[in-house]
Amino acid sequence: MKLPNGYGGIVKLSGKRRKPYAVRVSYLEEQPDGTIKRKRKYLEFFTKRDSALAYLAEYNNGSVVSEHQKYTDVPTFAEMYEKWKKYRCSLKNKPGAATWKNYDIAFSMYAPVHSKKIISIRAQDLQDCITAHNSKSRSTIGNMRAIVRGMWNYAIANEYTENDITQRLVFEYTDSDTPVHTRFTDAEIALLWNSLWSINNVDIILIYIYTGLRPAELLEIKSEDVHLNERYMIGGMKTAAGRNRIIPIHEAIVPLVEYRLKQQRPYLITNKYGNMYTRAVYTASNWITVMKKLNLNHAPHDCRYTFASLADNVCMNETSKKIIMGHAVSNKSGTAFKTGGSGDVTQSVYTEKTIPELVNEVNKLPISFV
Repeated sequence: MKLPNGYGGIVKLSGKRRKPYAVRVSYLEEQPDGTIKRKRKYLEFFTKRDSALAYLAEYNNGSVVSEHQKYTDVPTFAEMYEKWKKYRCSLKNKPGAATWKNYDIAFSMYAPVHSKKIISIRAQDLQDCITAHNSKSRSTIGNMRAIVRGMWNYAIANEYTENDITQRLVFEYTDSDTPVHTRFTDAEIALLWNSLWSINNVDIILIYIYTGLRPAELLEIKSEDVHLNERYMIGGMKTAAGRNRIIPIHEAIVPLVEYRLKQQRPYLITNKYGNMYTRAVYTASNWITVMKKLNLNHAPHDCRYTFASLADNVCMNETSKKIIMGHAVSNKSGTAFKTGGSGDVTQSVYTEKTIPELVNEVNKLPISFV
C-alpha cells in the first residue's frame, strides 16, 4: 500500500538486522542565509512493518501535509513573515528600514490570521483582512499586497506549500483625492473634554488632537523622550522632516501626559499590560471602543486634520505649524528649520524657532468651545 504524500515512509534496511524496518521522514531546515534545504531523518526502528506503520501514524497524529512536513512544524502566518523577512534581509537588494516599518504596519493588518498555520489559510481569510482596510491609501494596500505575495513566493520556493492563494486576491484602496478624513467638530472636541476621565482612553485622543502627531508617531514615543518641565517631547517618523522632531506640549494636555508618565512604562502610550501598541491593534482594540462609547465616527488620522484646522483658525505661525507637524527640516543643532516644498522660495531658507516659541504657538489652540 502506497502511503500518502507528506506522511513519511517505512524503509526496509539491507542486511541482517534485528530491527530492519525504519520510519523515515523528510524535513525542511532553514540555513543562516534564510534559504531552505530538505533533509531526511530516521525516527525509529522496528522488527515488524506493522509496528513501524503504527508508530508513523502516531507521529503524524492524523495530520498529513505535503512534502513530509509534520503539521506541528508548519509555520504560522506570523512565523512565515519572519522567515521571509530574514530571507529578504539576506539579499543584496534588500528593503530599507523605512520600507520594513511600512511592511510591519501592513503585517499588523493581517492580525486575524497571524496564528493560523500557513497551509490552513484560505484565500478568503486574506481577502477579509484586505477588504477590512480598503479605505486605506494606495501605498498602504500596496504594502499589504507586497508582503503576502512575497511570503507565498518564498513558501512555495521552499516547499512549505504548493498553492499560491494570493494570485486572485483583490486589493482595493481609496484614491488620494477621495476625502476619507474629517476633522472633529467643535462640539465633538467639547464632548471629548467633558468625557475625560469618565471614559477610558479619551486622554489619548486629546493628546493626538493637540500635538498633531500621526497615528503611529504617538504610539512610538518613549517616556524618556518626554520633557514635561520644558513642555516638549521628541518623536516622529515617515519623512526626514518628521523624524525625531520637537513636539511642543499644549498646557491643557500637560496633566494628560503627566498621567501617562506616572505609569512608568517604556512608552508614553501602552496597553494595560504596559506593552507598546501597533497602530492596527490600537485602532481595533482602543480607538474603536472609545468611538462607540461616544457615538462618534472618526479615524485616528482625523486628529491630525483637526490640529491643522484649529491651527488655521487661530492663525498659528505657518513656520511653527510646519515644524510641529513634521513638514520642516531642522539643521544639525535643531535650532533652525527649512520649510516649504519644491518650488517654494523658502525651501532653502532656515528660519529660527525656539522651543518656547513653538509652545506659545501651540497654546493658541482653544480648549473651550461654546
